[in-house]
Amino acid sequence: MSAFAAFAAGTVPAAAVASPSSYLVPMGESRVYRLEQPVKRVAVGNPEVADFIVLNPSELYLLGKKPGATNLIVWTRSGGITSTPLQVSRNVVPLQVLLKAVLPKETDIRIFAWGPALVLAGSVSDALAAESVNRLVKAYLGGTVPGGNPESTLLGSAAAPGASVPASTLGAANSPSAAPSGLPGAINSAPAPGASASAGIPGVVNLLKIRDQQQVRLEVRIAEVSRSYIESLGLGWTQGKGSPQGSLMTGFVSNATLNLLLNTDRTPNTTVGNRLQVEAERKTSLIKILAEPTIVTMSGQEGYFLVGGKIYTPTVSTNGAVDYVERTYGVGLRFTPVVLDAGRISLKVAPEVSEPLKEAIFSGATATGTLLPAFKTSYASTTVQMKEGENLVIGGLLRDNHNNVIRAVPLLGDIPVIGALFRRTEKSAETTELMVIVRPALVKAAATAPELPTDRFVPPTGKELFIDGKLQGSR
Repeated sequence: MSAFAAFAAGTVPAAAVASPSSYLVPMGESRVYRLEQPVKRVAVGNPEVADFIVLNPSELYLLGKKPGATNLIVWTRSGGITSTPLQVSRNVVPLQVLLKAVLPKETDIRIFAWGPALVLAGSVSDALAAESVNRLVKAYLGGTVPGGNPESTLLGSAAAPGASVPASTLGAANSPSAAPSGLPGAINSAPAPGASASAGIPGVVNLLKIRDQQQVRLEVRIAEVSRSYIESLGLGWTQGKGSPQGSLMTGFVSNATLNLLLNTDRTPNTTVGNRLQVEAERKTSLIKILAEPTIVTMSGQEGYFLVGGKIYTPTVSTNGAVDYVERTYGVGLRFTPVVLDAGRISLKVAPEVSEPLKEAIFSGATATGTLLPAFKTSYASTTVQMKEGENLVIGGLLRDNHNNVIRAVPLLGDIPVIGALFRRTEKSAETTELMVIVRPALVKAAATAPELPTDRFVPPTGKELFIDGKLQGSR
């Protein structure tokens, strides 16, 4: 074992040792060296770093005062003069004992001290163990340790989902809006876990590596079903091209048949006279959205996907010019995983499902008189701890709206039985269910190339395409 390795590992005994090629003394401790030749005088280059006492002509007592490097000059009785390097470094033995007691399973942590520098080397199993080592070293050196446990520091290093969501956007969940401001569950980028505890420690070089896998694969299944039901029944009339002035009950026949029988719309371009409009309609719609993406990202880093589209909405800049801002919509997800110990994963996930509506909304703020597209948005944001391979379910019944509207002729609509002839009734219902299932797993890259969706496609031959009518050829 070399002198540096023996000193760094704290194995140099306090008993007398032979005169080395360099003197290594821990700070705050002493060493006794037996000299090869009797000495007449001894001097140290920097008395603030180390001090000495000549016990007898053949034994020298050295005391380490503060970390640093200097030299020791020895004059022998035979007239010779030697200058030997003298290193005073931190005592790492108590720190090694502490790390072994607190982290008994981490057997590959090595600490080296050389002058004012302290080097952490080796490997640990996960980021939580690395953060614990950083905290212990910082406390040992007299630094300030963050409050809370190391796990809270790791989780706090990544911004919470939804931190960048403006207050006005939060109130628009699952409701039509003039235009989406992008997926709202934005997760800000964060430094690597453990960086905060080791930052600001002077003279510490952290070379610790993490052995276990730190790449997280998130399997996501997003399913939304939206059902709507609209039914209207009634007869209305207008004066000229104005708004409806009244309504009458009609039979259960189609609008086109009633208009033809009652001759209510023969002159659609006229500007005068009365015009009848009949409504007897039932409309049922069903919308299904399903996405099953798989995303891989590093621990502490954000993963993001979006399946949808982009639109450009006009806005007025400070100089009065009209500019266009890009907006996104569709099925999206932002998530930030943090790998803890024992297969635990802290997961911050923010899914969103948005879709354009048929109606448009006029926005006077654009000063352009432009009808902006309207969107229905449903999103959630949560932070949970899961084990590898577990499933988390987010969602349920998000919306169940029922709306009944009755328009009647005053007084006449209140007459029993025949009052139904003077009423126009509208009934609408909408139910929306959204479910998001996430499943994290620790993964590593594979050496074999995976199968692509296009690998199974075979272009059809001329006969298969033009004669057989096949869009895909046989293998």
